[in-house]
Amino acid sequence: MSRPRLLIPLSIQFSVRYLLRTGLLQRISDFAHPIVLLGWEDEALRDELMELGAEVYPLIQARRSVQYERVRSLLSIAYKKRLNSVSEPIWERRADAHRSFAAGVRRRARKQVVRAFFAIPGTEEWLLEKERAMLASHTNFSEFQRQIAALQPDGALTLTPYLPSEEMAMRACVAAETSVCASMLSFDNITSRGWIPVSFDQYLVWNRYDVAALLRGYPEIAPEMVHIVGAPQFDFYWDPKYRWPEQRWRQHIGLPANGPVILFGGGHYFCAPHEPNLLLQLDQAIEDGGLPSDTTILFRCHPVDPIGRWLPALSRTKHVVRDDPWARGAVLGQTNLRVSDIEKLASTLHHCAVHVNVASTMAIDGSIFDRPQVGPAYDDSPARKFDRIAREVYLQEHYLPITHAGGLEIARSRAELVAAVRDGLENPGRLAAGRKQIVKEICTYSDGRCTERVAAEVRFFLNPMRVDKPVTVEMGRGE
Repeated sequence: MSRPRLLIPLSIQFSVRYLLRTGLLQRISDFAHPIVLLGWEDEALRDELMELGAEVYPLIQARRSVQYERVRSLLSIAYKKRLNSVSEPIWERRADAHRSFAAGVRRRARKQVVRAFFAIPGTEEWLLEKERAMLASHTNFSEFQRQIAALQPDGALTLTPYLPSEEMAMRACVAAETSVCASMLSFDNITSRGWIPVSFDQYLVWNRYDVAALLRGYPEIAPEMVHIVGAPQFDFYWDPKYRWPEQRWRQHIGLPANGPVILFGGGHYFCAPHEPNLLLQLDQAIEDGGLPSDTTILFRCHPVDPIGRWLPALSRTKHVVRDDPWARGAVLGQTNLRVSDIEKLASTLHHCAVHVNVASTMAIDGSIFDRPQVGPAYDDSPARKFDRIAREVYLQEHYLPITHAGGLEIARSRAELVAAVRDGLENPGRLAAGRKQIVKEICTYSDGRCTERVAAEVRFFLNPMRVDKPVTVEMGRGE
């Protein structure tokens, strides 16, 4: 019996880690024939995918008119209203912080007009009809339909359904009456992204909070369609083979042979534009004796954050070593994550004594390794322009379980930041129970078997009539 053909778009570097480096693609190849739509030119990555038995084709780049984007924007507003997330006012204030006063006033005025628009009965239904009508004439949807018709998949799996090209590919599958499955790449994708028009046959998520948000935002979804599988991209962390010996790690990165290392995980500029000041403050704390003199700060730039904003601060530091996560592609976010990149990250998380980041997913990574987690929540620059949003990032809906777990030391001033890092160096076991709770709340599972759960769910999705449903399916369903 031939294996079902499973279409999988691959749009960003994190999907490479999720699909390829976890071994998920190999597991899928045991029961399905993968058809990968690759979102960028990468000959080595294409060859590797083909060696694993996958067919590989270019992912068509979505094109959408300005008029269509406006309708989609309005539908995302309707979705956010229905979701009613505590994050929404936080994001609104953050967006205004990046604008001039006049631009902020104009933006808020437009919001008031939109709210009045949605007060008219039937507005959302009218917009949905308009969006569907515009799909053929205001986008290149027909190109996706032709591609799907030629490839003839029996099912489709997407990891980032909120990205336009993947969304269009999934919609073309639905139009061709092909079953579709969404495995959410990250735990914040449901609340932080806009409206997704595709009704999937199956949803795979990290935790119970994702389930609740998904059902709240999309009331048409039946609860039995949503399954908790955890976070496959963290499976590496439970396997010691991905950790280098400390001296090899230090030599590879260019760190001193001895002395504690603080990991400073940079975030994205939109979330924390004042962050370089925090790096300078920690460096100065080493210089003036607030932290041990043999301490080194390892600065890890966010994979899709422009390094340029950090360079002025880095040029002034005396105790900082910079380490880029991996080689950057021609387009930020599109490159091939290799096993060595994952090994370097796992080793960094394991060997660094204290981790510092501003409301980042890295707090979860670090909690798995039971390292003290410190979250700066202030902007003490003269204007204090970003002080409020620096505090509020820890109150976003997806991040609240981390904030409330008790494993993250939130620092609300320069003095508290230095004290928290110093305490982490001196008392690494403090807040260990809270860090364990972070992992439980966000990842659900802590056994390194989430890839198995996803593979089992995808297998069941392709063949729901199987009577020999694997045990790993039971582990991931009905949480």
